[in-house]
Amino acid sequence: MANRNRRNHSKGGTTAMVRGVVLGILALMLVLLYLGIYSNCDDLGKQIKQAEADKAELLKQIAIEEQNWAQARSIRNMEALMAQYRIEMDWPQEKDIIRLHAARPDQPVEYARR
Repeated sequence: MANRNRRNHSKGGTTAMVRGVVLGILALMLVLLYLGIYSNCDDLGKQIKQAEADKAELLKQIAIEEQNWAQARSIRNMEALMAQYRIEMDWPQEKDIIRLHAARPDQPVEYARR
C-alpha cells in the first residue's frame, strides 16, 4: 500500500512540475515575443523621426532654392545681366506676338500659325 501511495504521489508531482515548466516556457516565449515587437517598434519610431528630420531639412532647402530662383529671375537682375553682357533687347511688335487660346473639349487642338 505504501508503494502504491508513493507511485501515485510521484506521478501527481511530476504532472504539476511538467505543467509548471510548460507554462514557464510559454511565459518566456511571450516575454521574448513582446521584447522583439517592442524593439521593432522602437527602431521604426527612430526611422520615422529621422525621415521627418530629413523631410524638414529638404523643405528648408527647397524654400531657399525657390527664393534664389525667384531672385535670379527678377526683372532687375535680368536687366543687370543684360547690361553686363551688353545685350540690347526691346519688346516685340504686336504682329510678332502669337497668341494661343485653350481649346474647348469639343474643338480640335490649335497649333501656332505664322
